[in-house]
Amino acid sequence: MKKFLVLGSHSFSGSTFVNFLLEKKYSVLGTFNSKKPNKNLLFFKNKNLRKFKNFKINFLIKKDIEKLCMIIKKFKPNYIIDFASICDVNNSWHNPNDYLSINVLSKPPLLNLISKQKYVKKYIYISTPEIFGNFKNFIYENNTCFNPSTPYATSKLAAENLIKNYTKFKEFPGIITRFSNFYGPGQLENRLIPKLISTIKSKNKFPLHGNGLSLRSFIFSDDYCKGIYQAVRRGAVGEIYHFSDYKFYKIIDIVKKVFFNFKLNYKKNINFVNERIGKDQVYKLQCDTTKKKLKWSPKISLDEGIKKIIEFENR
Repeated sequence: MKKFLVLGSHSFSGSTFVNFLLEKKYSVLGTFNSKKPNKNLLFFKNKNLRKFKNFKINFLIKKDIEKLCMIIKKFKPNYIIDFASICDVNNSWHNPNDYLSINVLSKPPLLNLISKQKYVKKYIYISTPEIFGNFKNFIYENNTCFNPSTPYATSKLAAENLIKNYTKFKEFPGIITRFSNFYGPGQLENRLIPKLISTIKSKNKFPLHGNGLSLRSFIFSDDYCKGIYQAVRRGAVGEIYHFSDYKFYKIIDIVKKVFFNFKLNYKKNINFVNERIGKDQVYKLQCDTTKKKLKWSPKISLDEGIKKIIEFENR
């Protein structure tokens, strides 16, 4: 039976993937640094929760790394999935040191530790297309035209480069995955769709940054988890994989869709505010190679996904 270690188990993506693994009855360990409310952690209601253990670990503290070393050696995970990053893009301008410390400087001790454990078959790092900056053309997996626009994106690119170094020279089992915007039940309210729903329920006006014309592709959490799982099953060490839908939506179109589900006129319920610093207009991940090699494709449409989240929030 495969055993998994999920770093960043209290993040939206990490907790969602823990829940996905528990549904498949795998044994899972998780690490977290910042605790989230139980309502946002889907695995708390999983019928197989007994197969999951969670540990508070700060990768910047030597004693915690020593603790993690003991945990890993005892559990002997086959696969490590790394969601452990600060991902609030806009706030990276206010606290860039925190982003560089947690997203970059915390990685070397972790990578050194993992590289010595031969039972670890794959370490899968969850990255972002934001490392490319504003990129109008399709971005292939082997594209190296990096131009990050924010401290957050810069930190993710630096982490990627570290993992590439270790994979090339230290026999490290690294795989890099980049995902378009992912969303789903349990996502925190600082993200677009849950923030829209929360604003509507509180009968406030939604603050729409800029003109709402930036383009994004969205992946529902079920498709997101299946993408990572296919990287576990079929991914090759040293490779980079892209996960995206080829349908792109203006942010204003997402706003319209959510308000339509509540039978409200979006024009009367939004306020236009200043655009965020360094926000990219568009990035389009080309993922034909990934789809072919990993036998993956997104199944859940944006309209269906929005309805699933509204149902979750109204439960």
